[in-house]
Amino acid sequence: MNKFQPLFFMIALLATAAMISIGIAIAYRHVPAIVASIVALFAVMGLGFSLKRKKKMR
Repeated sequence: MNKFQPLFFMIALLATAAMISIGIAIAYRHVPAIVASIVALFAVMGLGFSLKRKKKMR
């Protein structure tokens, strides 16, 4: 079993929060919040994947 990695856990929580905020923004039909949430999701997921790749290359 892999050991606990707090950085990746926080990134996963941020990505989950971004997905939840997309749903909430859609419910309120607030287009700027929808766009901002999607951009935040892509940024957080991109950060997570790039950190994972850097860690794997070591």
